Amino acid sequence: MHQSLKKILLTAVVGTLGVAIPASASLVYDPSGAASNTFQQTLNNPCVIGDPSCKEPAGMTYTVNNGPGNYDLTSPLYTATSPFTTYAGNLIPTTFRLGIDSNIATGAGAQILTFFLTFDCGTLGTTCGIDANNSYQPTAPGTSLPNNNNGNGFSDATLNGFSLIAGHQYKFEAAVTNATDGMEEFFIIPLTSNPVPEPITSGLVGTGLIALFFFGRRRTARQE
Repeated sequence: MHQSLKKILLTAVVGTLGVAIPASASLVYDPSGAASNTFQQTLNNPCVIGDPSCKEPAGMTYTVNNGPGNYDLTSPLYTATSPFTTYAGNLIPTTFRLGIDSNIATGAGAQILTFFLTFDCGTLGTTCGIDANNSYQPTAPGTSLPNNNNGNGFSDATLNGFSLIAGHQYKFEAAVTNATDGMEEFFIIPLTSNPVPEPITSGLVGTGLIALFFFGRRRTARQE
């Protein structure tokens, strides 16, 4: 088979199967107000740090933030799991994005996200160190939070690219200055890294494999 054609077919098959391609684990801050970057805080998107109104699934805890002003809060310990099936027992997925629902009073000035840190506490949860690849540490004084969906339970910005180690325990720390209109919510938005192929996807895979088979037989016949 012609090598370039073989490469194209194999690439199509691998891509169709949904094989994960490693990407940079550094978090990307997205302040866009686009619908594609707007998520609701729900039982399926639970808080790790947030105000008392957070909707939390049974068996999962979070750090409740009660007062305005400046704050620096740390979440409970969570265990990253894959495959992920439940939040009960403070289990969280290994890959996700984080929604930030900010609350900013009119005329109160910029509200600053000083940092959002992830701490890897290993399998025992006793010795924790900053996981730099899964943390957001902007240049001082920090990042100004947008007011895209003020105080309505929807994300105003997201942090993207969380990739944790299954079986390790983690905690999160968020620091904000000039919080003026209620408290923020930092909530998990799970990602599906390896979805089950749909029927049409399976058909495409089958087509690619069949093509590879016949091209191989054709090449063999020519050599005989």
